[in-house]
Amino acid sequence: MPKDLSILVLTTSFPVKSSIAVGIHVIEKCRHLVKNGVNVKVIAPHHAESKTNEIIDGISVKRFRYFFPTRWQQVAYGAGIPTNLMNSRLARFQLPFFMLAFLLTTLINIRHIDIIHCHWSMAGLVGVIAAKLFNKKVVLMVHGAEVFVLGKNPVLKFVLKHVDCSISNSTFTEKKTHAVYPSNRSIVISPGVDVNRFYPQTRITNLRYNLDIGAADTFILAIGKFIPRKGFEYLIEAFNHIVHQRKIANIKLRIAGRGPLRSKYENMIDQYLLGDYIGFLEYIKDEDIPSYYSEADIFVLPSIIDERGDTEGLGVVFLEANACKTPVIGSRVGGILDVIQDSKNGYLVEQKNPLDLAEKIIRLSDKKELAIKMGENGRKIVEQKFNWEILAHKIIDVYDSLLYK
Repeated sequence: MPKDLSILVLTTSFPVKSSIAVGIHVIEKCRHLVKNGVNVKVIAPHHAESKTNEIIDGISVKRFRYFFPTRWQQVAYGAGIPTNLMNSRLARFQLPFFMLAFLLTTLINIRHIDIIHCHWSMAGLVGVIAAKLFNKKVVLMVHGAEVFVLGKNPVLKFVLKHVDCSISNSTFTEKKTHAVYPSNRSIVISPGVDVNRFYPQTRITNLRYNLDIGAADTFILAIGKFIPRKGFEYLIEAFNHIVHQRKIANIKLRIAGRGPLRSKYENMIDQYLLGDYIGFLEYIKDEDIPSYYSEADIFVLPSIIDERGDTEGLGVVFLEANACKTPVIGSRVGGILDVIQDSKNGYLVEQKNPLDLAEKIIRLSDKKELAIKMGENGRKIVEQKFNWEILAHKIIDVYDSLLYK
Protein backbone atom coordinates (compact mmCIF):
# COMPACT_ATOMS: atom_id res chain seq x y z
CA MET A 1 0.00 0.00 0.00
CA PRO A 2 1.38 3.43 -0.92
CA LYS A 3 2.12 5.85 1.89
CA ASP A 4 -0.80 8.18 2.70
CA LEU A 5 -3.30 6.38 0.45
CA SER A 6 -6.42 8.56 0.29
CA ILE A 7 -9.87 7.22 -0.55
CA LEU A 8 -13.02 9.22 -1.31
CA VAL A 9 -16.06 7.14 -0.38
CA LEU A 10 -19.30 8.09 -2.13
CA THR A 11 -22.42 6.57 -0.61
CA THR A 12 -26.16 7.17 -0.61
CA SER A 13 -26.56 5.63 2.86
CA PHE A 14 -24.50 6.44 5.94
CA PRO A 15 -25.22 6.55 9.68
CA VAL A 16 -27.08 9.73 10.59
CA LYS A 17 -26.86 9.19 14.35
CA SER A 18 -27.01 6.25 16.75
CA SER A 19 -30.82 6.08 16.64
CA ILE A 20 -30.86 6.10 12.81
CA ALA A 21 -28.25 3.43 12.16
CA VAL A 22 -28.35 3.04 8.38
CA GLY A 23 -25.36 2.18 6.22
CA ILE A 24 -23.56 0.53 9.13
CA HIS A 25 -21.53 -1.76 6.85
CA VAL A 26 -20.22 1.32 4.98
CA ILE A 27 -18.87 3.01 8.11
CA GLU A 28 -17.46 -0.30 9.39
CA LYS A 29 -15.49 -0.68 6.17
CA CYS A 30 -14.21 2.87 6.53
CA ARG A 31 -13.22 2.31 10.18
CA HIS A 32 -11.12 -0.70 9.29
CA LEU A 33 -9.48 1.05 6.35
CA VAL A 34 -8.50 3.87 8.73
CA LYS A 35 -7.12 1.29 11.18
CA ASN A 36 -4.87 0.08 8.36
CA GLY A 37 -3.47 3.54 7.63
CA VAL A 38 -5.80 4.67 4.84
CA ASN A 39 -7.04 8.27 4.76
CA VAL A 40 -10.82 8.15 4.28
CA LYS A 41 -13.24 10.93 3.41
CA VAL A 42 -16.95 10.14 3.03
CA ILE A 43 -19.53 12.08 1.02
CA ALA A 44 -23.13 11.17 1.83
CA PRO A 45 -26.59 12.77 1.68
CA HIS A 46 -27.56 15.14 4.44
CA HIS A 47 -30.35 14.34 6.88
CA ALA A 48 -32.24 16.91 8.95
CA GLU A 49 -30.91 15.30 12.14
CA SER A 50 -27.28 15.00 11.04
CA LYS A 51 -24.26 17.31 10.95
CA THR A 52 -22.94 18.55 7.60
CA ASN A 53 -19.30 18.05 8.63
CA GLU A 54 -17.80 15.83 11.32
CA ILE A 55 -15.01 13.41 12.13
CA ILE A 56 -16.08 9.90 13.18
CA ASP A 57 -13.34 7.51 14.32
CA GLY A 58 -10.83 9.25 12.09
CA ILE A 59 -13.20 9.34 9.09
CA SER A 60 -13.88 12.77 7.60
CA VAL A 61 -17.59 12.97 6.78
CA LYS A 62 -19.20 15.56 4.49
CA ARG A 63 -23.00 15.44 4.06
CA PHE A 64 -24.45 17.40 1.14
CA ARG A 65 -27.75 19.27 1.34
CA TYR A 66 -29.91 19.04 -1.75
CA PHE A 67 -33.22 20.72 -0.82
CA PHE A 68 -34.47 23.44 1.51
CA PRO A 69 -35.77 23.44 4.13
CA THR A 70 -33.66 20.40 4.93
CA ARG A 71 -36.49 18.71 6.86
CA TRP A 72 -38.23 18.30 3.47
CA GLN A 73 -35.39 16.25 1.97
CA GLN A 74 -37.03 12.99 0.86
CA VAL A 75 -34.68 11.09 -1.45
CA ALA A 76 -32.39 9.26 0.98
CA TYR A 77 -32.81 7.35 4.27
CA GLY A 78 -36.14 6.24 5.69
CA ALA A 79 -37.30 3.17 3.79
CA GLY A 80 -34.45 3.55 1.27
CA ILE A 81 -34.09 5.43 -2.01
CA PRO A 82 -35.97 2.96 -4.29
CA THR A 83 -38.99 2.92 -1.95
CA ASN A 84 -38.83 6.68 -1.37
CA LEU A 85 -38.83 7.40 -5.10
CA MET A 86 -41.68 4.98 -5.68
CA ASN A 87 -43.88 6.41 -2.92
CA SER A 88 -43.09 10.14 -2.92
CA ARG A 89 -43.62 12.69 -5.69
CA LEU A 90 -41.50 15.13 -3.72
CA ALA A 91 -38.62 12.64 -3.68
CA ARG A 92 -38.86 12.22 -7.46
CA PHE A 93 -38.92 16.01 -7.89
CA GLN A 94 -35.82 16.34 -5.69
CA LEU A 95 -33.81 13.64 -7.47
CA PRO A 96 -32.09 15.96 -10.03
CA PHE A 97 -31.09 18.35 -7.23
CA PHE A 98 -29.83 15.38 -5.23
CA MET A 99 -27.60 14.16 -8.06
CA LEU A 100 -26.31 17.66 -8.88
CA ALA A 101 -25.44 18.39 -5.24
CA PHE A 102 -23.77 14.97 -4.96
CA LEU A 103 -21.62 15.63 -8.04
CA LEU A 104 -20.63 19.19 -7.07
CA THR A 105 -19.65 18.11 -3.56
CA THR A 106 -17.59 15.27 -5.02
CA LEU A 107 -15.78 17.57 -7.46
CA ILE A 108 -14.92 19.99 -4.66
CA ASN A 109 -13.39 17.19 -2.57
CA ILE A 110 -11.67 15.08 -5.21
CA ARG A 111 -8.31 16.72 -5.86
CA HIS A 112 -6.09 15.07 -3.26
CA ILE A 113 -7.46 11.52 -3.35
CA ASP A 114 -6.16 8.37 -5.05
CA ILE A 115 -9.27 6.19 -5.42
CA ILE A 116 -13.00 6.89 -5.54
CA HIS A 117 -14.93 4.07 -3.85
CA CYS A 118 -18.67 4.18 -4.56
CA HIS A 119 -21.51 2.37 -2.81
CA TRP A 120 -24.62 1.73 -4.93
CA SER A 121 -25.26 2.81 -8.51
CA MET A 122 -26.25 6.47 -7.92
CA ALA A 123 -22.94 7.08 -6.21
CA GLY A 124 -21.34 5.05 -9.00
CA LEU A 125 -22.64 7.43 -11.66
CA VAL A 126 -21.31 10.42 -9.74
CA GLY A 127 -18.00 8.64 -9.22
CA VAL A 128 -17.56 7.72 -12.88
CA ILE A 129 -18.22 11.30 -14.04
CA ALA A 130 -15.83 12.74 -11.44
CA ALA A 131 -13.17 10.13 -12.25
CA LYS A 132 -13.31 10.98 -15.95
CA LEU A 133 -12.94 14.70 -15.24
CA PHE A 134 -10.00 14.30 -12.85
CA ASN A 135 -8.37 11.10 -14.17
CA LYS A 136 -8.98 9.06 -11.02
CA LYS A 137 -9.54 5.35 -10.50
CA VAL A 138 -13.04 4.36 -9.41
CA VAL A 139 -14.34 1.28 -7.59
CA LEU A 140 -18.03 0.37 -7.31
CA MET A 141 -19.39 -1.69 -4.42
CA VAL A 142 -22.49 -3.51 -5.70
CA HIS A 143 -24.86 -4.35 -2.84
CA GLY A 144 -27.53 -6.04 -4.93
CA ALA A 145 -30.66 -3.91 -5.12
CA GLU A 146 -29.48 -1.92 -8.13
CA VAL A 147 -28.84 -4.98 -10.29
CA PHE A 148 -31.82 -6.95 -8.96
CA VAL A 149 -34.33 -4.16 -9.67
CA LEU A 150 -32.81 -2.08 -12.48
CA GLY A 151 -31.62 -5.05 -14.52
CA LYS A 152 -30.15 -3.90 -17.81
CA ASN A 153 -30.90 -0.23 -17.19
CA PRO A 154 -28.62 1.81 -19.52
CA VAL A 155 -27.38 4.04 -16.69
CA LEU A 156 -26.40 1.04 -14.59
CA LYS A 157 -24.75 -0.59 -17.59
CA PHE A 158 -22.84 2.66 -18.25
CA VAL A 159 -21.56 2.74 -14.68
CA LEU A 160 -20.47 -0.91 -14.70
CA LYS A 161 -18.75 -0.42 -18.04
CA HIS A 162 -16.68 2.55 -16.85
CA VAL A 163 -15.64 1.63 -13.31
CA ASP A 164 -12.14 0.25 -12.93
CA CYS A 165 -13.34 -2.52 -10.64
CA SER A 166 -16.68 -3.71 -9.26
CA ILE A 167 -16.84 -5.44 -5.89
CA SER A 168 -19.95 -7.56 -5.30
CA ASN A 169 -21.14 -8.38 -1.80
CA SER A 170 -21.97 -12.02 -2.67
CA THR A 171 -21.60 -14.60 -5.42
CA PHE A 172 -25.31 -14.15 -6.20
CA THR A 173 -24.86 -10.38 -6.65
CA GLU A 174 -21.82 -10.89 -8.87
CA LYS A 175 -23.77 -13.30 -11.08
CA LYS A 176 -26.57 -10.76 -11.47
CA THR A 177 -24.04 -7.98 -12.10
CA HIS A 178 -22.38 -9.93 -14.91
CA ALA A 179 -25.82 -10.43 -16.48
CA VAL A 180 -26.07 -6.62 -16.76
CA TYR A 181 -22.49 -6.09 -17.96
CA PRO A 182 -19.98 -8.97 -18.14
CA SER A 183 -16.59 -7.79 -16.91
CA ASN A 184 -13.30 -9.35 -15.94
CA ARG A 185 -12.70 -6.42 -13.58
CA SER A 186 -14.85 -7.76 -10.74
CA ILE A 187 -14.36 -9.54 -7.44
CA VAL A 188 -16.51 -10.75 -4.53
CA ILE A 189 -15.69 -9.21 -1.14
CA SER A 190 -18.52 -9.48 1.36
CA PRO A 191 -19.14 -6.87 4.05
CA GLY A 192 -17.66 -8.05 7.30
CA VAL A 193 -18.17 -7.96 11.04
CA ASP A 194 -16.02 -6.39 13.72
CA VAL A 195 -15.54 -9.49 15.87
CA ASN A 196 -14.19 -7.33 18.70
CA ARG A 197 -17.53 -5.49 18.86
CA PHE A 198 -19.91 -8.32 18.02
CA TYR A 199 -19.40 -11.13 20.52
CA PRO A 200 -21.54 -12.73 23.25
CA GLN A 201 -22.23 -9.99 25.80
CA THR A 202 -24.87 -8.60 28.14
CA ARG A 203 -24.03 -4.93 28.60
CA ILE A 204 -27.73 -4.04 29.04
CA THR A 205 -28.97 -5.08 32.49
CA ASN A 206 -32.35 -6.85 32.66
CA LEU A 207 -32.85 -6.69 28.88
CA ARG A 208 -35.28 -9.61 28.80
CA TYR A 209 -37.28 -8.15 31.65
CA ASN A 210 -37.43 -4.79 29.88
CA LEU A 211 -38.71 -6.53 26.74
CA ASP A 212 -41.34 -8.48 28.73
CA ILE A 213 -39.67 -11.80 27.95
CA GLY A 214 -39.56 -14.42 30.69
CA ALA A 215 -36.51 -16.51 31.58
CA ALA A 216 -38.26 -19.64 30.28
CA ASP A 217 -39.40 -17.99 27.03
CA THR A 218 -37.67 -18.52 23.69
CA PHE A 219 -36.60 -15.05 22.53
CA ILE A 220 -36.79 -14.59 18.74
CA LEU A 221 -35.18 -11.43 17.35
CA ALA A 222 -35.71 -9.93 13.89
CA ILE A 223 -34.13 -6.72 12.54
CA GLY A 224 -34.82 -5.00 9.21
CA LYS A 225 -36.69 -2.31 7.34
CA PHE A 226 -40.44 -2.72 7.07
CA ILE A 227 -40.41 -3.14 3.31
CA PRO A 228 -41.66 -6.03 1.11
CA ARG A 229 -38.36 -7.87 0.56
CA LYS A 230 -37.81 -8.39 4.29
CA GLY A 231 -40.87 -10.69 4.37
CA PHE A 232 -41.93 -9.99 7.95
CA GLU A 233 -45.56 -10.88 7.22
CA TYR A 234 -44.47 -14.51 6.77
CA LEU A 235 -42.81 -14.46 10.18
CA ILE A 236 -46.02 -13.17 11.73
CA GLU A 237 -47.95 -15.92 9.96
CA ALA A 238 -45.42 -18.45 11.25
CA PHE A 239 -46.07 -17.21 14.78
CA ASN A 240 -49.79 -17.59 14.24
CA HIS A 241 -49.13 -21.26 13.48
CA ILE A 242 -46.74 -21.68 16.42
CA VAL A 243 -49.05 -20.09 18.97
CA HIS A 244 -52.53 -21.08 17.82
CA GLN A 245 -52.03 -24.35 15.91
CA ARG A 246 -49.05 -25.81 17.78
CA LYS A 247 -50.19 -24.29 21.11
CA ILE A 248 -46.71 -23.07 22.09
CA ALA A 249 -46.99 -20.17 24.52
CA ASN A 250 -43.47 -19.69 25.92
CA ILE A 251 -42.11 -17.90 22.86
CA LYS A 252 -41.73 -14.17 22.14
CA LEU A 253 -40.82 -12.27 18.98
CA ARG A 254 -39.37 -8.75 18.96
CA ILE A 255 -38.98 -6.96 15.64
CA ALA A 256 -36.67 -3.94 15.34
CA GLY A 257 -37.10 -1.56 12.43
CA ARG A 258 -39.11 1.13 10.72
CA GLY A 259 -40.81 1.51 7.39
CA PRO A 260 -44.05 1.90 5.45
CA LEU A 261 -45.41 -1.59 6.23
CA ARG A 262 -45.55 -1.08 10.00
CA SER A 263 -49.35 -0.61 10.05
CA LYS A 264 -49.83 -3.75 7.93
CA TYR A 265 -47.86 -5.81 10.44
CA GLU A 266 -49.73 -4.28 13.38
CA ASN A 267 -53.05 -5.19 11.75
CA MET A 268 -51.89 -8.76 11.20
CA ILE A 269 -50.81 -9.08 14.83
CA ASP A 270 -54.22 -7.79 15.97
CA GLN A 271 -56.06 -10.07 13.53
CA TYR A 272 -54.17 -13.16 14.73
CA LEU A 273 -54.43 -12.16 18.42
CA LEU A 274 -50.65 -12.19 18.80
CA GLY A 275 -50.23 -9.02 20.84
CA ASP A 276 -48.93 -10.98 23.83
CA TYR A 277 -46.25 -12.64 21.70
CA ILE A 278 -44.99 -10.09 19.16
CA GLY A 279 -43.72 -6.56 19.84
CA PHE A 280 -41.83 -3.82 18.01
CA LEU A 281 -38.54 -2.26 19.14
CA GLU A 282 -38.10 0.59 16.63
CA TYR A 283 -34.39 0.99 15.84
CA ILE A 284 -31.87 -0.27 18.38
CA LYS A 285 -28.96 2.03 19.18
CA ASP A 286 -25.82 0.97 17.36
CA GLU A 287 -23.87 0.34 20.56
CA ASP A 288 -26.68 -1.81 21.99
CA ILE A 289 -27.21 -4.15 19.04
CA PRO A 290 -24.65 -6.80 20.16
CA SER A 291 -26.48 -7.18 23.48
CA TYR A 292 -29.77 -7.84 21.71
CA TYR A 293 -28.19 -10.45 19.45
CA SER A 294 -26.51 -12.08 22.45
CA GLU A 295 -29.68 -12.19 24.54
CA ALA A 296 -31.80 -13.63 21.71
CA ASP A 297 -32.10 -17.40 21.41
CA ILE A 298 -32.67 -17.29 17.62
CA PHE A 299 -32.29 -14.57 14.99
CA VAL A 300 -34.75 -14.71 12.07
CA LEU A 301 -35.04 -12.72 8.84
CA PRO A 302 -37.60 -14.25 6.40
CA SER A 303 -36.49 -12.33 3.28
CA ILE A 304 -38.20 -12.83 -0.08
CA ILE A 305 -37.78 -11.89 -3.72
CA ASP A 306 -40.31 -9.08 -4.00
CA GLU A 307 -42.44 -8.19 -7.03
CA ARG A 308 -39.70 -5.89 -8.37
CA GLY A 309 -37.12 -8.67 -8.15
CA ASP A 310 -35.37 -7.14 -5.15
CA THR A 311 -33.95 -9.41 -2.44
CA GLU A 312 -31.05 -9.71 0.01
CA GLY A 313 -27.66 -9.03 -1.53
CA LEU A 314 -26.03 -10.72 1.47
CA GLY A 315 -27.59 -10.23 4.92
CA VAL A 316 -25.06 -8.67 7.30
CA VAL A 317 -27.48 -9.06 10.22
CA PHE A 318 -27.03 -12.84 10.01
CA LEU A 319 -23.27 -12.39 10.35
CA GLU A 320 -23.67 -10.06 13.33
CA ALA A 321 -26.00 -12.50 15.08
CA ASN A 322 -23.66 -15.43 14.39
CA ALA A 323 -20.71 -13.42 15.72
CA CYS A 324 -22.66 -13.21 19.00
CA LYS A 325 -23.08 -17.02 18.91
CA THR A 326 -26.78 -16.80 18.06
CA PRO A 327 -28.14 -19.32 15.51
CA VAL A 328 -29.94 -17.83 12.52
CA ILE A 329 -32.84 -18.68 10.23
CA GLY A 330 -33.11 -17.12 6.78
CA SER A 331 -34.70 -17.71 3.40
CA ARG A 332 -33.04 -19.52 0.55
CA VAL A 333 -32.74 -16.38 -1.59
CA GLY A 334 -30.05 -14.02 -2.87
CA GLY A 335 -26.75 -13.75 -1.08
CA ILE A 336 -28.06 -15.38 2.10
CA LEU A 337 -26.75 -18.67 0.70
CA ASP A 338 -23.21 -17.27 1.10
CA VAL A 339 -23.87 -16.70 4.81
CA ILE A 340 -26.02 -19.54 6.15
CA GLN A 341 -24.65 -23.07 5.85
CA ASP A 342 -27.85 -25.06 6.32
CA SER A 343 -27.90 -27.04 9.59
CA LYS A 344 -24.42 -25.78 10.55
CA ASN A 345 -24.76 -22.15 11.69
CA GLY A 346 -28.52 -21.95 11.17
CA TYR A 347 -31.35 -23.04 8.93
CA LEU A 348 -32.37 -22.08 5.42
CA VAL A 349 -36.11 -22.08 4.68
CA GLU A 350 -38.13 -21.67 1.51
CA GLN A 351 -39.22 -18.09 0.97
CA LYS A 352 -42.88 -17.18 1.62
CA ASN A 353 -43.38 -20.45 3.51
CA PRO A 354 -44.64 -19.73 7.06
CA LEU A 355 -44.99 -23.42 7.91
CA ASP A 356 -41.38 -24.19 7.01
CA LEU A 357 -40.32 -21.14 9.01
CA ALA A 358 -42.43 -22.19 12.00
CA GLU A 359 -41.02 -25.73 12.02
CA LYS A 360 -37.42 -24.50 12.00
CA ILE A 361 -38.13 -22.04 14.82
CA ILE A 362 -39.78 -24.79 16.88
CA ARG A 363 -36.90 -27.19 16.22
CA LEU A 364 -34.26 -24.74 17.46
CA SER A 365 -36.46 -23.72 20.37
CA ASP A 366 -36.85 -27.35 21.47
CA LYS A 367 -33.26 -28.43 20.90
CA LYS A 368 -31.23 -26.06 23.05
CA GLU A 369 -27.95 -27.95 22.61
CA LEU A 370 -28.34 -27.84 18.82
CA ALA A 371 -28.99 -24.10 18.97
CA ILE A 372 -25.87 -23.57 21.09
CA LYS A 373 -23.75 -25.65 18.69
CA MET A 374 -25.04 -23.72 15.66
CA GLY A 375 -24.24 -20.45 17.41
CA GLU A 376 -20.69 -21.60 18.14
CA ASN A 377 -20.26 -22.70 14.52
CA GLY A 378 -21.53 -19.31 13.38
CA ARG A 379 -18.92 -17.51 15.45
CA LYS A 380 -16.14 -19.62 13.91
CA ILE A 381 -17.41 -18.99 10.36
CA VAL A 382 -17.52 -15.23 10.93
CA GLU A 383 -14.01 -15.20 12.42
CA GLN A 384 -12.58 -17.17 9.51
CA LYS A 385 -14.52 -15.78 6.55
CA PHE A 386 -16.27 -12.51 7.42
CA ASN A 387 -13.82 -10.78 9.78
CA TRP A 388 -13.30 -7.12 8.84
CA GLU A 389 -9.62 -7.39 9.74
CA ILE A 390 -9.23 -9.84 6.85
CA LEU A 391 -11.64 -8.19 4.41
CA ALA A 392 -10.13 -4.70 4.80
CA HIS A 393 -6.82 -6.04 3.50
CA LYS A 394 -8.59 -7.53 0.48
CA ILE A 395 -10.07 -4.13 -0.34
CA ILE A 396 -6.66 -2.46 0.04
CA ASP A 397 -5.23 -5.08 -2.33
CA VAL A 398 -7.83 -3.98 -4.91
CA TYR A 399 -6.72 -0.36 -4.49
CA ASP A 400 -3.05 -1.35 -4.91
CA SER A 401 -3.82 -3.35 -8.06
CA LEU A 402 -5.50 -0.31 -9.65
CA LEU A 403 -2.73 2.14 -8.75
CA TYR A 404 0.20 -0.10 -9.69
CA LYS A 405 -1.03 -2.44 -12.41
